[in-house]
Amino acid sequence: MANLSIGWRYNLFLLVLILSFNAYGSEKAEEVFEKTEEEKVGPSTTFFITPRAIKQNYRRYHPIDRSVTKMDHFTVAEHHHYNFQDLGNHWTAAQHVFYRLPQHIGATYGLSAYDFYFQLPQDIRYYSTAKAYAYFNIVLANLGSFFFDGCYTQRLLENWHIGINLHGAMTEKEWPHSKDDKIINSFPHFDIFTHIKSSDERYHLFMSGSNKQYLTKETGGVRSTKEKNQFKFNEKSPSKRYASSFSLLDEAYMQNKIDKKVMHKDLRRNFYLYHHYEFNKPLQLYHELNYNRRNLCTIKNLDKTLLDFISEEAHKDGKEENGVAIKSVGHEIGIKGDIASPNLFYAVHYKIESIDLAYNFSGTDRTTYDGLLKDKKAEKEHYLGANTRLHFTNHRTLYVDGAYLLQKGGYHRLNIAYQDRFFKVSCYTIKHKLPYILSCGYSRDRLWNKDFLAPSAEAIDAAVWYNWPHTTIHPIVSLKKLNNYICYQKAVLLDRADHCISEPIQATTPIYLLSLEGNLNFCFFSYFHFDHNITMQWDISKEKKFFKGYIPPYMYTGRYYYANQPYDKKMDIETGVNVHFKELYYGDGYDVIAQQFYRQNQFPTQGRPIVDLFYNVRINNLKISLKYSFINDFMNKPSAYFVTPFYPGPKKAADIGIHWSFFD
Repeated sequence: MANLSIGWRYNLFLLVLILSFNAYGSEKAEEVFEKTEEEKVGPSTTFFITPRAIKQNYRRYHPIDRSVTKMDHFTVAEHHHYNFQDLGNHWTAAQHVFYRLPQHIGATYGLSAYDFYFQLPQDIRYYSTAKAYAYFNIVLANLGSFFFDGCYTQRLLENWHIGINLHGAMTEKEWPHSKDDKIINSFPHFDIFTHIKSSDERYHLFMSGSNKQYLTKETGGVRSTKEKNQFKFNEKSPSKRYASSFSLLDEAYMQNKIDKKVMHKDLRRNFYLYHHYEFNKPLQLYHELNYNRRNLCTIKNLDKTLLDFISEEAHKDGKEENGVAIKSVGHEIGIKGDIASPNLFYAVHYKIESIDLAYNFSGTDRTTYDGLLKDKKAEKEHYLGANTRLHFTNHRTLYVDGAYLLQKGGYHRLNIAYQDRFFKVSCYTIKHKLPYILSCGYSRDRLWNKDFLAPSAEAIDAAVWYNWPHTTIHPIVSLKKLNNYICYQKAVLLDRADHCISEPIQATTPIYLLSLEGNLNFCFFSYFHFDHNITMQWDISKEKKFFKGYIPPYMYTGRYYYANQPYDKKMDIETGVNVHFKELYYGDGYDVIAQQFYRQNQFPTQGRPIVDLFYNVRINNLKISLKYSFINDFMNKPSAYFVTPFYPGPKKAADIGIHWSFFD
């Protein structure tokens, strides 16, 4: 079936490619090329901007991207330079492999496994077009999985545009090989937006409404039901434990006999409004409204096999519905402006955020916890914040950005950075509140009623970049200190080792992390490119090394390709190979009930190079991408690998992407 799937996608690709070449040489296409710039309605008359940029007084509109550079990088893992761990299939629960500092200091509740797949309303693109603009982007990936992204925007009046974004994704389970076994279904997912500005551009208004839904079904990865092929949890030798996982990758045993699956539903709705009025350049008044509502629901149709894996004890009813809902309404009012002498941008603001949390862990008879199983929490958070950038020259800038939460605890965020033409140095500090999930739990099987200290972190980064005629170098060094760090670990159960039950823990001593990341890119004869990226991170703590063994010693990503723009840049071509490698490490496991990754030291993961072959081409306004993923699977026995314990990485497959823009 896999060969047939790959075959029809190749045929579709060739058909579209041939039709595109015919269109490229047609008389109608030539007429478009012959039009004067004033007559054209196309990429040269279509631009976009985001509310985040306008808020920072970056007023320049950007042209739409017509290049095919990295068009084959359609997965979120590729967008994050493979600093990414998911559940094997595309668009599944995910986290960063290498530690990243948090950004939010308020009362979040720590459920972020699907945040990668939701765009923030501040980053929606608002288009400025001569008439109308539309595009669709579809990728057919792996065994029946696909991703869709589309947009339509219309100019109603000279300074009024409206539009809609449509998104969707679906993933079929690759392991085991079964037909129509959907694990991700992300419909509907849309944004409706509008942008209004005055004729003198003193007043801007951006407004959007979003509805985003994810349905996911998981049972905890692939496990053989035959005793002789079970993973050897109690084997003392790491190499023998690792070798015992190979049997799970055999096609005959890649089956999960659990028919009744865990289902998570994540529904997010947003309403966003940003508007400002410019009295003059040094004095502008703005207001930002952000309404968010998130409903999470876990429905479990339980049988004994599943209960043994996800829960410490069976339940009488065998059925459970858990609901977590959080609603927040934030108002931010601020003053900002640009002062000509000195060349300074400033902004100060006051923000109030009202948060309502409701949770209902129904159908329980457990009395061993003190925490309530059905409750509501409400609180208001008041912030003061400011940010500024001071331009000493065109290439020397000082940035300061910070916020403070006006309540007991000293919760804050501050970032100071200095950037020159060749280097950038930044210092960052944050102290954030404990997430709600630690005090309220997520279900009757994950009731964590523990007292923790508020975590905090500091970091200093230094980056250097330099461009020679055919070489680019960009090293980044970072030192981080983590205080009262909280993560999750696999719970210790005396009667069994095969489970995904996690619990939060807190480090009692400071953690020091040293990171090194670098890009080294070469270009030969203007067309041949060799790009390299390597990332390393070490736990250099004086006492207990909290991260040692739980992150890969290094990670390498390479891209070797040929790029050209023939026919007076009316066509783009990019073709080559991608190479990615993570050294063997103890990848975090995944708790399917709590939606949390947890550390474990029994199951090594990754440790295998992944090579993709790609071909990207643009003809007029049509862009096509063909990628053959994991072409080197034949070089290893078994051919598959694990990205997370019991979650195998994607199989080899042909992926086809089509991006088509329409103007007027």
